Amino acid sequence: MEEKDQFINQLLAKFEKGTATLEEMQVLEEWFNTFSDMPNILDSLDEKEKEQTRQELQERITQSIEEHEHPMEVKTLRMGGLKQWFLVAATLIFIFSAGYFFLFSIQNKSEDLQQQANLIQPGTQKATLTLSDGEQILLDDAKDGELSKEGNTSILKIKSGGLVYKANHNNQKVHINTLSTPRGGKYHITLADGTHVWLNAESSIEFPTDFPGNSREISIQGEAYFEVAKNASKPFLVHTRNQVIEVLGTHFNVNAYKNNSAIKTTLLEGSIALQSHQKRLLLIPGQQVINRDEKLTKITIDPTEVIAWKDGYFDFTDDNIQSVIEEFARWYAIDIEYKGYTVNETFTGRIPRNWPFEKVWKIMQSFKSIQVEMQGRRIIVEKK
Repeated sequence: MEEKDQFINQLLAKFEKGTATLEEMQVLEEWFNTFSDMPNILDSLDEKEKEQTRQELQERITQSIEEHEHPMEVKTLRMGGLKQWFLVAATLIFIFSAGYFFLFSIQNKSEDLQQQANLIQPGTQKATLTLSDGEQILLDDAKDGELSKEGNTSILKIKSGGLVYKANHNNQKVHINTLSTPRGGKYHITLADGTHVWLNAESSIEFPTDFPGNSREISIQGEAYFEVAKNASKPFLVHTRNQVIEVLGTHFNVNAYKNNSAIKTTLLEGSIALQSHQKRLLLIPGQQVINRDEKLTKITIDPTEVIAWKDGYFDFTDDNIQSVIEEFARWYAIDIEYKGYTVNETFTGRIPRNWPFEKVWKIMQSFKSIQVEMQGRRIIVEKK
């Protein structure tokens, strides 16, 4: 194959100089005609990939032709009607000697990316429970039923998924447990007072196994949705960095990821009081407080968008694409590396969280202000 390629290259070089004999031109014509019988290797690519390949090949072809000094002047005089033939033939040998492998590298790269995308799956119900003595229980591997006891409180894993704490309310000692979800995980827990908490990916809640005192206090990191059991005599207090939320009985969402510059607290039902530094705000349903550097800003928002994650959706409305990518990363358990990334592009859309990563990857590729590259479970994001 290499000897034949070298021979064809020599003939084309002679043809370009105008010194090819009639017999040599006939050999070249036969060689050119064989291309009509070759399978179209672009057939395996989708339309976007085909167009990208066409554009890149056209640039290569144009560059190759421009590298010749007046390539058609001599050949027009000597070959007449073969002017177009030489242009195509010269182009094809260029593709054959370099672009042929370029095409297959594009195809193989696409197949590699497809395989990588197939390995990345949506998040599932999984979390780790850390007991007061430091023992850790991987909940996705644990069997249903009673997992442990902390004092007089039983810890149960239920068939429908999630944890339930059942206390007889005669606990003399408070035991502190921690429930943590990894990237690509979420979990539901029912606390000893009957409060329901849903943890989003890469989040944690620290809580007592019972609430024997005059208040119910827990701490969270990441994102959680609460449906607090009503108890007017025992307020429910949620601690995050820089703020405390006081609740009597209500439904609300807190987004307090460490890598976010702001904490967002959204009320769906009832009322809550939010305390940060020396400022205290009361919320009514449909309001959100943004806490950025202990400066509180209250806005009106559609709360159903905020808790879409609990119901199995991503819901974006003019969200900065960096926050969009971060949400994808937490749910699909991928790492993000930014290279000089500062853009103002936004994205709006509602996406099922059970989508295969391949579809999400195509959305990321569609962003106009950045280019993305997949390396295993790492996504490189670079400004265009």
